[in-house]
Amino acid sequence: MSDEKKDKNEKKNPDLKRWAKLCGNIIMIAALAFIVKKFIDMDIDIKQFKSPRVIAVLVIGIIVQTIIWLCAGYPWKVFTQSLSGKKIPFSEVMPVYTRSNIYKYLPGNVLQYVGRNQLASNMKISHVDVACATILDIIFCVIGTGIVSVILLGSRISELVVEYGKQIAIVGIIGVILIAAVVVVMYIKFREKLREYLRRYSKALAPGNRANLAKGILYYFGQNALSAVMYFVSLSLIFNGEASVSELITYTGAFLFAWIVGFVTIGAPGGIGIRESVMIFVCGEKFADKILLFVLVMRVASTIADVLAFFIGKVYEKRRVSADNSRLLSH
Repeated sequence: MSDEKKDKNEKKNPDLKRWAKLCGNIIMIAALAFIVKKFIDMDIDIKQFKSPRVIAVLVIGIIVQTIIWLCAGYPWKVFTQSLSGKKIPFSEVMPVYTRSNIYKYLPGNVLQYVGRNQLASNMKISHVDVACATILDIIFCVIGTGIVSVILLGSRISELVVEYGKQIAIVGIIGVILIAAVVVVMYIKFREKLREYLRRYSKALAPGNRANLAKGILYYFGQNALSAVMYFVSLSLIFNGEASVSELITYTGAFLFAWIVGFVTIGAPGGIGIRESVMIFVCGEKFADKILLFVLVMRVASTIADVLAFFIGKVYEKRRVSADNSRLLSH
C-alpha cells in the first residue's frame, strides 16, 4: 500500500469510528427507552409485589439471570474462536454480548445479533466468522432449551407439539430456506471466497478442537438446567404448596418451551404474551392467576437482569481498557 493510500485510510478510519460510536450510542439510548416503555406496558400493580414470597422470587430471578447473561457469551466465544482460528479472551466477549443483548428490546428483534459483530471490529477478525458463530449460537441454544423442556414436560410435550408444533415447523422451514438461499447466492457470486471459508471452517472440526466445541455445546444444557432450577424454586414459592412436585416440574418445562415459541414468533419481542398463553394452556384456568403472576415477576426480573448485566459489562470494559492503557504507559 502506498503512503498516500495509508494517509487516506488513517483520515477515514477515525471518522468511521466516530460515526460508528455515535450510531451505537443512539441505538443503545433507543433500546433503553424501549425498556422503559416495556415496564410501562406491563401495567404493574405494586400490590402484587408486597408478598415476601413474590419479593424472594424477584430477587432470585434477578440474581440468577444476571449471572446467566454475564456468562452466556461463553459458547458464542467458543464458536467464534473455532471459526476464526484466533484466540479470543472472554474479557473481550462479555461486554459486547451484554451490550448487544439490550438491543433485543428494539422492534424487529434482530439487532441484538447484528450488534455482536462489534467483536469482529474489536478483535480484527472477519464479520462472517462472527455472524456464523452467532447462527451456531442460536441453533444450539434452541436445541438445548428444547431438549431440557422435553425432558421436564414428559408426556405433556405431545399436547404442546399439537398446539404449537406447526408454528415452530414453519419458522424452521423458512430458516432452512433462507440459509440455503444465502449459500446458493454466495456460491454463485463468491465461489472462491466460499470455498476458502469452508476449507477454513472444516478445521474447526479437527480432532484437537472438538473437545472445545463440545464444551460450548454442552454449556447450553448447563445454562438451561440452572434456569430450570430457578423456575422450579420460583414456581414453588408462588404456588405455596397448591401444586404437586410433578406439576411444578411440568410447569417448569412449559415455561422453557414457551421461550422457544416466543423466540420463533415473529413480531413478539421477548415473547411478550406468548409465555402466558403457553403456560395457561398447560396449567388450565385453575392456576391462571398464579401463572400470570409468575410470568410477570419473571419478566420484570429478566428485564432488570438484562440492564444490570449491561451496566456490569460496561463498567468491566472501562476498567479493562483503563488497565490496558496503564500497562502501555508503564512500558
